Amino acid sequence: MSWNDGVSKQLADYFESLAEFGDLAIEAIKEQVDIEVAKVLDELERSTPQGQTHGLIRSLKNAKITARHEWYGYSVSLDGEDKHGTPYEKIANCLNYGTSTIKPLRFIDKAIRNLKGLDDRAMVRFESKIKDG
Repeated sequence: MSWNDGVSKQLADYFESLAEFGDLAIEAIKEQVDIEVAKVLDELERSTPQGQTHGLIRSLKNAKITARHEWYGYSVSLDGEDKHGTPYEKIANCLNYGTSTIKPLRFIDKAIRNLKGLDDRAMVRFESKIKDG
């Protein structure tokens, strides 16, 4: 019977550590997402075409998504319209991808490309948390 108690204790300790690792993983991912979104926003603020009115850059919005239960993320968008009623999202897409008369600037694509490798950076952050804690 004592062998069984030892195994039960070891299993309980193991499952407790798994829960702790899960919490650390979630914390690491949230921290990394915050860092990555800040980098994307910085890139967009730096590379979005200014134009004469600066309307496009001023329309850039970042909002934490809170409507979804147990979901973590951000919404980055270009809200509003210019003085002619053209949505800033449409203007940004035309400038990003180009048209028959506008050469593509790819400023949105470049900002989003910064997210490549996010999972690897989150894993490094998680491993660091395990070592520290």
